Amino acid sequence: MVSANMHSSPMTKTENSSSHGVPKALEVSAQDTEEAKKGMEVAGKVTTTQLEDKAVDDEPFIYASKQEAKIAFKSLLEDANVEADWNWGQAMRVIINDKRYGALKTLGERKQAFNEYLMQRKKLEAEERRLRQRKAKEEFTKMLEASKELTSSMRWSKAMAMFEDDERYKAVERPSDREDLFQNYLVDLQKKERAKAQEEQQQYRLEYRQFLETCGLIKVDTQWRKVQDRLEDDERCSRLEKIDRLEIFQEYIRDLEKEEDEQRKIKKEHIKRVERKNRDEFRKMMEEHVISGTLTAKSQWRDYCQKVKESVAYQAVASNTSGSTPKDLLEDVAEELEKKYHEDKTRVKDDMKLKKVTVVPTWTLEDFKVAIEEREEIISSLSDINLQLVFEGLLERAKEKEEKEAKKRQRLAKDFTELLYDIKEITASSTLEECP
Repeated sequence: MVSANMHSSPMTKTENSSSHGVPKALEVSAQDTEEAKKGMEVAGKVTTTQLEDKAVDDEPFIYASKQEAKIAFKSLLEDANVEADWNWGQAMRVIINDKRYGALKTLGERKQAFNEYLMQRKKLEAEERRLRQRKAKEEFTKMLEASKELTSSMRWSKAMAMFEDDERYKAVERPSDREDLFQNYLVDLQKKERAKAQEEQQQYRLEYRQFLETCGLIKVDTQWRKVQDRLEDDERCSRLEKIDRLEIFQEYIRDLEKEEDEQRKIKKEHIKRVERKNRDEFRKMMEEHVISGTLTAKSQWRDYCQKVKESVAYQAVASNTSGSTPKDLLEDVAEELEKKYHEDKTRVKDDMKLKKVTVVPTWTLEDFKVAIEEREEIISSLSDINLQLVFEGLLERAKEKEEKEAKKRQRLAKDFTELLYDIKEITASSTLEECP
C-alpha cells in the first residue's frame, strides 16, 4: 500500500487543473463534504467548514495508475481498522483527514473500493473465525483426551458439568458443535477401548499358549478333561474364559500333531534316502564283482551271500526296512547277466556250427580260443567271463557225452560177454573164427 504512494510523484492542484481552470481537488472536496454531512452526525467534532478547508488545503498524492490509487485507498481503510460491518459514513469519520482519501478522485470510485474492501475483510474475518473455531475444536478434543474420568459410556449432560468451566470448552461457540465433538470423540474412544481390549485378549491368549508349551503337562495325546483342573492353578488361566482356554488347548494339540507328522515325514524321508544310498552301494559292489568275475550268470544267491555277508554294503542294505532286499537286487543283476550269457552262448555255438568245430573233452580254454580265433568279431564282442563260462559249459557237455558213450561201450561189451557165456559151443580154447 505504502509502496504505491512512494512510486507516485506528488503534484499541486494548479498542475492538475481541469480544462475550465477549476482544480479537481476542489471538485472532489465539495462532493465529499456533502457526503460527510449525511454520514457524520457527531456534533462538535467535524464541521462543514472544517471539511471544506481540509479538502482545499490538503494536497493529495497523484498515483501513476488507478490500480495503485485503489491499493492506497484500501491501505488507508486497513490502517484505520475499518470493520467489515461498517457503513460508508462510519468509515468516512476515520479516513477523511488522511491524504490517501483523495487517491481516488470520485465518490463512486471510493465507494466501489470501500465495498471491495468490505468483501475482502469479511472473507478474511470468516477465514480467521473458521481457523479459530478449528483450533478451538482441536483444543476441545485435547481437553477430552486429557481427562482421566471420561469413559465411552458417559452421557453428554455429565460431561458438560465436568468441562463447563474450562476455557477450551467455552472457546467452542455453538453448543451443538460441543456435543458433536463429544459424540465423535466417544466413537473414537470406543474403537480404542475395543482395540485395547482385543490387544489385551490376544496377549492373554499368547501368555496362556506359552504356559501350555512350558508347563510340561501337555503331550500330543493329552486329553483336556484330564488336565484342565491342574492347569487352572496358574494365574494366566484366570484371565480367560474356560471356552477360550479350551480353544487354545485344542489349537496347541493340533500344532503338536502337525509337528509330530512333520517330524515323522522328515524321519521317513531321511530313512528313504539312507536306504536308497545303501541299495546304491550294494549295486556298486555287485558291479565291481561282475567285473572281477566274482559274480557271474552262473552265481547262486546262497553262494554269493556267503561271500559278501560280512561286507559293509551287504550289512547296510540288509538293515533296510523297506524297498528291495539284497536277494532282490542280486536277482535283478543275475537276470541281466543270464540274458547276456545266453546271447553270447548262442553266437558262439552258431559260429562253431558254421565252422564245424566240436569241443574235445581234453581242450583247455586256450585250445577253444584257437579253434574260434578266425572269427575275431565273435571273440572281441564277448567278455572273458562269458567266454570262459561258454567254454566250461561246452566242455562239460563234451565230457558228459564222452562219459555216456564210454558207459554205452561198457554195457555193450558186458552184453556181448554174457552172450558168449551162453553159447555152449564156445570153450576156453575156441578162437574168434570158430565162433558161430
